[in-house]
Amino acid sequence: MSDNPYEAVAYPTFAEARTHPDRLAAVATLFGMTAPPLAACRVLELGCGDGGNLIPMAYALPQARFTGIDLAESAVARGQRVIQDLQLTNIRMLAADVRDIGGTLGEFDYIIAHGLYSWVAADARDALLAVCGASLGACGVALVSYNAWPGRHIRQMLREMMLHVTRGTREPAARMAQARGFLETLLGSGMAPPSWREMLEHEVGLLVESAPGSFWHDDLAPINQPVYFHQFAAHAAAHGLACLGDADTHLMFDPRGVLREFADDWLEREQVLDFLLCRPFRMSLVCRAGAALDRRVTPQRMERFLFAAPPGGLHGIRVARGHPSLEQVTAALADTYPLPAAFEELMPYAESRQELREILYALVTTGFASFHVHDFPCQENVTARPRASRLARYQAAASPLVTNLCHTLVKLDEPGRALILTLDGTRNREEIGEPQALEWMARMALLEG
Repeated sequence: MSDNPYEAVAYPTFAEARTHPDRLAAVATLFGMTAPPLAACRVLELGCGDGGNLIPMAYALPQARFTGIDLAESAVARGQRVIQDLQLTNIRMLAADVRDIGGTLGEFDYIIAHGLYSWVAADARDALLAVCGASLGACGVALVSYNAWPGRHIRQMLREMMLHVTRGTREPAARMAQARGFLETLLGSGMAPPSWREMLEHEVGLLVESAPGSFWHDDLAPINQPVYFHQFAAHAAAHGLACLGDADTHLMFDPRGVLREFADDWLEREQVLDFLLCRPFRMSLVCRAGAALDRRVTPQRMERFLFAAPPGGLHGIRVARGHPSLEQVTAALADTYPLPAAFEELMPYAESRQELREILYALVTTGFASFHVHDFPCQENVTARPRASRLARYQAAASPLVTNLCHTLVKLDEPGRALILTLDGTRNREEIGEPQALEWMARMALLEG
């Protein structure tokens, strides 16, 4: 068995919208930076796995350039096969150790390191930030995600228990079964104090439902090191980087004004916010130290963005009824979702520009809506000869989960999988039939022109 746990148990990767350059550029724009345009940007992903996140980006941004690095040779080989099958010429994947890269890969506008920092040794964590410091362009943005204190304490406690009870078992499947069995015993015994039970039930439920790859690599991995935000910020600063914001954009704001006293110390504000939220995970965005930032976000800045929100909103946020313009704007967003709508497209639903600014500001800062700078390319209407994206057709041949052109996952039922495989642009709508299914696929950003 390889010493690399990612060779022993595959870690499938999927499209993650929070890591897309659009999200990074949107946060940079919000805080006054001039982010590199996405159309021809340069993207590096460290710890790219089999390319499940990076390859869809490369497919949807054919003029941009993408590089993926991962230590697991088998995962890289799987990704390279997909790249070859899709005939993509704007992406490369390399098997390499982040500790050996330095600045040898050139300059990048966006760097992604999702699910890496907390799960590698200290020298590799340092090397990861060194790569960002050496390779990030002047206006570039990097994303580094990690497990965070204080919220990680409960899961870390369970991890330590599982590591103890499985200490004599090496084979992955047997070890995972033993760990899951222990978790069932932990809950089934009913011996934990009542004040602990709800918390344990929640965390154990998440662990039991997790996929084998996630369970093995995230919770039974030999290294899993959470850090406090202030520790990460100091580590980034040592490599010439400054914390910019977070890819979980709804957690960047304080709509209740609880943290007013920290208005002049953003780093301390972020750390205290983690304390209040008991936050277990962070997706920190960093830029070059010295970048000119303006954190005085006001409704006036909303005109720079596009906005998206599903029916009912994101993150379980609900809006108050009885405000006609607010109800009309949220209905318009639901009607275009998952595609984002531009500010000007939403103007007919508000009484004035200022009212729309204030509505969108409230929707963004509370987490009801996401904000974007990229107008994702897709075919919004069913054409005479509908064609699903080659990426979606390729993925549907192997899985019901496909990536749409907004870089989000769509789950197909079996009839949907069968239909999408036929949508290669050679048959007209009458031959295909299924008008409702075709309309749904157009709405889900699965069709291309």
